[in-house]
Amino acid sequence: MPVSASFFEVLGVMPALGRTFTAAEDLPGTSSRRIVLSHALWQARFGASTVIVDRMVTIDRVRFIITGVMPPGFAFPAGAEAWVPAVPSSPEMAEGKALGMIGRLREGVTIDQARADLRAAAVQVAERDPDASAGWSADVTTFREWLVPPRFRQALFVLLAAIGCLLLLACANVANLLLAQASRRQGELRLRAALGATRSRLVRLLFTESALLAALGSTLGVFLAMWLIVAIRAIGEGRIPRLDQVALQTPVLAFAAAVGLLSCVIFGIAPALHGSHLELRASLDQNLRFTRRGHRARGAIVAVEVALAMVLLTAAGLLTVSFARLAAVDPGFDTANVLAVPVELHDAGHDEAQAVRFLAELMERVRALPGVDAAGATSTNPFRQFGFRNSVTPEEARAYAPPSGLVRAGWRAVTPDYFAAAGVRVVEGRAFTANDRDEQARVVMISQSLAKELWPGRTAVGRRILWGGLTGRPREVIGVTGDIRDVTVGEEAVPMLFVPHAQVPVPSMTLLVRGPGPERVAPLVQSTLREIAPGMPLPAMSSVERNRARASAGPRFNAWLLGGFSLIAAGLAATGIYAMLAFAISERRREIAVRLALGARPGRIVQMVLSDGIRLTAAGLVSGLIAAALLTRYLETLLFEVKPSDPVIFAAVGAALVALAAVASVIPARQASRMDPLEGLRAD
Repeated sequence: MPVSASFFEVLGVMPALGRTFTAAEDLPGTSSRRIVLSHALWQARFGASTVIVDRMVTIDRVRFIITGVMPPGFAFPAGAEAWVPAVPSSPEMAEGKALGMIGRLREGVTIDQARADLRAAAVQVAERDPDASAGWSADVTTFREWLVPPRFRQALFVLLAAIGCLLLLACANVANLLLAQASRRQGELRLRAALGATRSRLVRLLFTESALLAALGSTLGVFLAMWLIVAIRAIGEGRIPRLDQVALQTPVLAFAAAVGLLSCVIFGIAPALHGSHLELRASLDQNLRFTRRGHRARGAIVAVEVALAMVLLTAAGLLTVSFARLAAVDPGFDTANVLAVPVELHDAGHDEAQAVRFLAELMERVRALPGVDAAGATSTNPFRQFGFRNSVTPEEARAYAPPSGLVRAGWRAVTPDYFAAAGVRVVEGRAFTANDRDEQARVVMISQSLAKELWPGRTAVGRRILWGGLTGRPREVIGVTGDIRDVTVGEEAVPMLFVPHAQVPVPSMTLLVRGPGPERVAPLVQSTLREIAPGMPLPAMSSVERNRARASAGPRFNAWLLGGFSLIAAGLAATGIYAMLAFAISERRREIAVRLALGARPGRIVQMVLSDGIRLTAAGLVSGLIAAALLTRYLETLLFEVKPSDPVIFAAVGAALVALAAVASVIPARQASRMDPLEGLRAD
């Protein structure tokens, strides 16, 4: 990574060995080039030698002097293995308008003030050199937002909220069970109170039992989390940002312990207070164990469980439908059976003209391989790289267009066979040919969306555009293609133009090889590269289909994780309904036995029990529906072609919960209907 001498100082990271760059080594014309190694590269390639400083190393045929080694874990920007000085006045940096800078704000200065100052500086630069810099500006964001984008941070908060709901559900179930247990132990507790136990002592007894449950559950949860982290890393490896840094560290364990303790206090004290509220005069009447107050409390808890399950299931349903629609998006080209081979042409030691010839020879050799149907190249590795963008202006609009251009469009440098290899449709005009070389007329192909934006309702073929602002050289449009999405699939197709690689020799290209079974073709392509460029490092090849799957890994990960949480939530809600009804039936054995003895039919008993379960479910669904309608709005930025208030998903989730509650209620209802009246009347 090319960086300035102040890069490490601004980040506040000191080398573990040696030093970083000095200001003198950050200037053009420096006789010796310097390099700082990452800790991982130092260990893997240099054996962690402590005498590595001031040694020479050759990278890309350039000799560097090693000045230092950074501490473990420092690999910024993401994936950096070494750092070299970035000379500010180099031609590459002067021509490219995109430059990333990192700075520390002076005390008292806000982000908005820094943004205004930097934009004012951009205006001054444009005034000094209007031909090259007019229309360009700058923006500022916080380091945290740049490192973790707001959309990803929002997804984390959604998952954290889902975990909170799941914790509440589990605690509600435990509280319900503790309430039931306290009701069962009324006789024991009354006896303790009659023997002199104070209410505070009874509360301590019941609270201690709930604390032991919380401690046991938290301990099991830690071990389960250790296993789940390994599983989640395996699922999202290389797909989810910074997932490799997730670990059970001390702050995480302290947070989990605090949450467990708080849960114990909140959900353990209520059952303890309820169970210790005794009426000693009623101690001889065992039929009073079933109280309306306890029944209402347990019913309210079950309704809350159903409401929380409704919220989680609705959110999971929205994300799942969103991911399904995202996966079904047409990227505008055929991603199946295509191998992507990134090639750094400068690694082969070629200048621009030689690079064009080398790439043509490579594609010719690859096309001759068995199992290869087509081979072409593009300047963007599909779904693995960011795309390039530049200004586009119709030549006839030169008079009124701003200096920076009229339209911002993506662009790709491609070879003539790219369209056949990628499966991109040419809907009008023609594709590039081998005759579209640097010495020939400058040509361009554009996508349908760009054609509509530049010349709505008119044909684009034969017209001329200025590429790169008003100072760009004119190019003739020879063809129109379908719109493509080759960076992300969850956004609208970017207006795109294609230029021949022979006329714009980009040094970093990706060879697209079409044929059945990309995995079988990859070793053959590697052998071909070894033959024609023995000194070139072998690239990391992957199928375009796999790259596309990686690009949508975040939404898929969110959908799967929240879907798993919602299924657990539904199971907890069903368990709560079953447990509550089963306990209510056990306390109403005498009542049910009397009903059966007086001639009540079993179906009537089933109906009575089912009505209790459906009533609790309905109360939970109404409150859960309101909560879901309010909370799912925060998912809007995470959804693709799905509205947060989608009525179909809400209805489907409600129906699923009703069906689940019915199943959970049927089992205790059937048990009650089959009760022997004589045994029920004899029971204590």
